[in-house]
Amino acid sequence: MNGSLQPIIAFVATIILIVVLRPLAIKLGITDAPGERKSHQGEVPLVGGIAIFLAIAVAMVINNALADSEYWIDRQSLSFLGGSALLVLVGFLDDWRGLSPLIRFIAQICAALIMVYGAGHELLNLGALAPSGAVIFLGVAALPFTIFITVGMINAINMCDGLDGLSGNMTLVSLAGLGIANSIWGSGVYLQTLNVVSAAIIGFLILNQRILSRKKAWIFLGDAGSMMLGFALIWNVIEITQGYVTIISPAAALWFIAVPIFDTITMMARRIYHGRSPFQADAEHLHHLLVRSGLTVGETIGIMCLLAVIGCTIGLLLTYLGIADLIVAILFLLTGLAYLWVIQTAWRTRRFFGLPVSEPAKII
Repeated sequence: MNGSLQPIIAFVATIILIVVLRPLAIKLGITDAPGERKSHQGEVPLVGGIAIFLAIAVAMVINNALADSEYWIDRQSLSFLGGSALLVLVGFLDDWRGLSPLIRFIAQICAALIMVYGAGHELLNLGALAPSGAVIFLGVAALPFTIFITVGMINAINMCDGLDGLSGNMTLVSLAGLGIANSIWGSGVYLQTLNVVSAAIIGFLILNQRILSRKKAWIFLGDAGSMMLGFALIWNVIEITQGYVTIISPAAALWFIAVPIFDTITMMARRIYHGRSPFQADAEHLHHLLVRSGLTVGETIGIMCLLAVIGCTIGLLLTYLGIADLIVAILFLLTGLAYLWVIQTAWRTRRFFGLPVSEPAKII
């Protein structure tokens, strides 16, 4: 009974905390101002991520208290909150004063280590990717590979945070897809963290999206929130692909996070090709292209979420049909190459995106 109460507490607490923290953020100057890569108007407070984290923590602690547990919080939840707290703290300082990329990377690596050694969440195998159908185990490469994909997902969701609520919406769609898979093939065995995070995101989005006659976002995630959501997403992916009950294969899980993966890899490849740092911010993500084509922010978010839904649907369908992991992975790779080609074509047809015809093609 109390388990079902967790999401409700997280949802309500997120809204209350945003209302409380918003004026404080404005007073301290923790806001996001419009700029070349920004589509919003006016300065918007960047404490949505802090509110989500605190709400999740409150929900988890209250849940354990109602369960009459010997400990105020269980090891899994404590590990999740520990890794999240580190990312939220570093993200908050980055939003407020600005930090070097190195400090952020160190924090992300430490969060991954907390996940591995605190909760035992580690990518131990890649599924049955061998041509013979054998499972490929990572062995000694498991830890560094887990750190790599964790840092990668944290930054992928962070890079998606270029429009009002885009990272929140994209993460919510992915978590919903994973939740459906969990409910169908795992009887909801891993839904605790997934549900409470999803509920907190929904609470945030209600105050973030341009809805109910609101013409601009009332609150933003900030780096604190987007990094935490990336961590929460990869936490759930590893849990359902590597847990004591395997829900879906790692290859199938890629489809549930396909859009941020495709967008991030394509963007970093383009930056490297043009001699820029792969971590240098710019306005060349897919959502930037869609906005520059004349679509509204709402329409762009809708299209991005539709693509994410399609990815989750493909992942669910391939799992339901029992398609071999190797075929699933090959289809994912081919789709990624197709995505790259579409982006290339879009940049060449500059008129469609409102760019001057004489502008050099910014494309691989």
